[in-house]
Amino acid sequence: MKIRSFGTIAALMAVACAADQETDSPAGVHTEFRDSAGIRIVENANPPEGSRLDWRLGPEPLVSIGKVEGEEPYLFTRIFGATMLSDGRIVIGDDGTKELRVFDRQGNHLETWAGEGQGPGEFGPVQLWGLSPLPGDSIIILQYGFAELSVYGPDGEFLRRFVPERSQRDIQDWTKSLWPRDVSRDGLLLAVQDLLNNDPAEVEVWDAAGELRGSLGMHPGQEAIRDGGGVPLEPLMFSRNTFLQAWGGLFFISTNRRYELRGFALDGSLARIVRLDRPPRVPTDAHIEAYIEDRLSSIPSDQADRRAERRRELLDMPVAEHLPSFAVYWPDALDHLWVWEYEVPGEETPGTLFTVFEPGGRVLGYFEIPEGMFILEAGADYILFRVRDELGVETVQLWPLER
Repeated sequence: MKIRSFGTIAALMAVACAADQETDSPAGVHTEFRDSAGIRIVENANPPEGSRLDWRLGPEPLVSIGKVEGEEPYLFTRIFGATMLSDGRIVIGDDGTKELRVFDRQGNHLETWAGEGQGPGEFGPVQLWGLSPLPGDSIIILQYGFAELSVYGPDGEFLRRFVPERSQRDIQDWTKSLWPRDVSRDGLLLAVQDLLNNDPAEVEVWDAAGELRGSLGMHPGQEAIRDGGGVPLEPLMFSRNTFLQAWGGLFFISTNRRYELRGFALDGSLARIVRLDRPPRVPTDAHIEAYIEDRLSSIPSDQADRRAERRRELLDMPVAEHLPSFAVYWPDALDHLWVWEYEVPGEETPGTLFTVFEPGGRVLGYFEIPEGMFILEAGADYILFRVRDELGVETVQLWPLER
């Protein structure tokens, strides 16, 4: 093996760390790309405050699925996911009935899959929380609190139900089991241990047959107040959290303590870092008071003693050093990453703001959606929203998106 001189190595490192590409987004936001020790680093300037991408939602939804009263297929209890299949059918998951309901693009009910029961493809008394498309228009369903997954074909046929091999080993200790958190475009499952009970937490990648494909190592969990035995009691005020998402052929595992997204290859190596130049903010007394008032809002006003007791508890709670830099992120059908901006208590805005990144990590700018609309799926030219009215009635709305 040849040994390079120290001067040669230093020169190569300098070249590797230098910016090898600079570009501006259509909105004029500057981005620098460089490579350092095999890691692609993308440094983005912060988009101008108040700016918005030149993207538009249509003036009204193309279709709205769900009613206050009427036929059963149009009445939803708790919508946990929705996706549009390649032929335009819309599949909506309802946790109340454990059903997958299928509609055409005009909102007409076509058929219902799964359901509550003990038969093949049916669900018992579990909470369903995730619905993701797999290659070939199959659909995988994730359960809350148990690492069991169910897969259905494009015509509703029940294909299989399984507990991934790793979680079978830890079935007696749910805090050590790994729970699926995201599904990549090629059907790989990104899973992590319970982040509140494990700090650090283990992260792995499985395939849709439940077999281990790669280990991504140990990563920070959620900051929490713990008892003498280390058992978490509740998160810190403004606590750090960790988010997992498959994006751009990598598996991103990022804490929201700073605006830095870290992508890992299947072998666990760090492959890409995407940053936004936004320094973390220190919580103020006004932020803390707004946080406390928000937590107290769930306690009825006529329970004065309980509200006073809870206020004392919250005032004694440790406060994180910095506010979270973002709330959560996920990719759309074109592999743009949408980062849901954290709304600082006391500084809430009328809509919901996202920062959008191109597949390579270059920031495009801000996109805003109206308050009360939650994105279930973002396609190339549409968004499926879950909308809840003042009576708590849920609907799924299909809106056109012009990029």
